Amino acid sequence: MEPQLIQTLLDDPSQICVSIYMPMFRWGREVQQNEIRYKNLMKDTATLLQSDEVCDADCRKAILKRLEDFGDDETHQAWRHPSAGLALFVTPDSMQVQQMGCKLTEQVHVGERFYLRPLLPALHGDGRFVLIAVSHNHVRLFDGNADGLEERVPAELPENLKDALNIDDYMTSIQHFSYAQGNDVDTMYHGQGAGEDDHKQNILQFFHRIDAPLNQFLEGRNDPLIFAGVEYLYPIFKEAISYPNLLPESVHGNFDDASADELHEKAQGVVRPYFQQECERAISNYQDAYGQNRATNDLETILRASEMGAVEALLIREDTAIWGHVDQDGHVQNDGGPSEVSHDLLDDAAVETLKNGGDVFVVREADFPEKDCAAVARLRFEIASPI
Repeated sequence: MEPQLIQTLLDDPSQICVSIYMPMFRWGREVQQNEIRYKNLMKDTATLLQSDEVCDADCRKAILKRLEDFGDDETHQAWRHPSAGLALFVTPDSMQVQQMGCKLTEQVHVGERFYLRPLLPALHGDGRFVLIAVSHNHVRLFDGNADGLEERVPAELPENLKDALNIDDYMTSIQHFSYAQGNDVDTMYHGQGAGEDDHKQNILQFFHRIDAPLNQFLEGRNDPLIFAGVEYLYPIFKEAISYPNLLPESVHGNFDDASADELHEKAQGVVRPYFQQECERAISNYQDAYGQNRATNDLETILRASEMGAVEALLIREDTAIWGHVDQDGHVQNDGGPSEVSHDLLDDAAVETLKNGGDVFVVREADFPEKDCAAVARLRFEIASPI
């Protein structure tokens, strides 16, 4: 997810902002439940709008009409190719649809701004990636996330080396031998009298033919791309492919007959460290700053500092919310759950941090740097704790 989306949502001037988060089924008969779940969320939205004192009848009608039109649009990518989660941001005058690569908890919020907390894990990668499994005989392309892989078949993507080079008699005009490294076996090809350089040029041309349709498929995305194939092919693939977010680590092996589950398991070993590295740096930087009195684990201080623009990096514990409010004396009052006067205070701190140019990380329970805190912050300058 692009950080610009959050800034766009923060800049929306509407007084009535509806945030809908919905987990999605991606395949099989269960996909039919997406429509049922969506209609139920529409009913919840209507109920919340009805009880909102600021939302009048025209405002309510406009928002529900946008939701109804979206639900009826069977051609929309969100229904044709569902992701793990779906986030909708609706006002009387606008609607933003965001497909998410991570699972979301089903919920609806109505307020004076959008509720963004469920989006925050995606700021530093929501687990989505693209995997391309390549051999001489097959080219397989997958969209992936933490839950699994889904194969894609772009029309222009070559199916194999013979298809890419457009040589009808390719298989009969060449000799071949098997190349093996460990348990990975693929077939190398060379013509009469051709050497290793000729073979490499054939493979390089093959990968150049893959490059254009691959970039077309990835247009507008910055998801990491993972190469899966026998090890000697990767340097040649890297030379030919222009997509900037090709990961330096690849998945080694011949996966012509591999299942999506097997490929997914292999890919997670490569992509998981990629998504975790920024968070690990943020934790280390917080710990260093704590020793220099430029960090805090006090929520009241964090809320004040975020409004002042003093938070350089905010770390929030995964799957944690604090529904409450700040009283007239600046002290946090925990309300125990959503209400007319309560906010998710961690969402408030994150929004103010982002508005003021800071960064926000959602950290796994096992990795969180403080045992009994929901959030910690690295500060741009020292802030006195409240009395």
